[in-house]
Amino acid sequence: MPVVESVKTDPERKRKRIIQIEKFNAKNFLLVAEENKRVIGFIWATFINYGFSRFGYIEELFVKNEFRNKGIGTALVKNIMKIMKKLKVDALFVTTEKRYKDAIKLYKNLEFRMCKGPWFVWTYKRKCLLRRRN
Repeated sequence: MPVVESVKTDPERKRKRIIQIEKFNAKNFLLVAEENKRVIGFIWATFINYGFSRFGYIEELFVKNEFRNKGIGTALVKNIMKIMKKLKVDALFVTTEKRYKDAIKLYKNLEFRMCKGPWFVWTYKRKCLLRRRN
């Protein structure tokens, strides 16, 4: 691995290296829900592999108002969860605001757990990588 920078952090410690991660890759997924060839919802998610850690992030989930509460959002998220599980992610993250009560309910119903800050996390290994501060 190429060394980007060598840093001396403490006179009594060894020099630390900042290295470029060559195994990094990212991939986007965009799934759409259609009715009569018309898009009624979509989900956009990103898979990120740093070489030593893999995770997913749901960037955006949207379902048109007239199609909400019909299982479309759930189906979209479940499909992304299935993709991320095949990619062996350590965790799948999503954020939402407190005012979006339906979104919070959806994620909790799909076994996402509230962690530190505004993050919800889902892991197929059943552990929360981020802990809430007490």
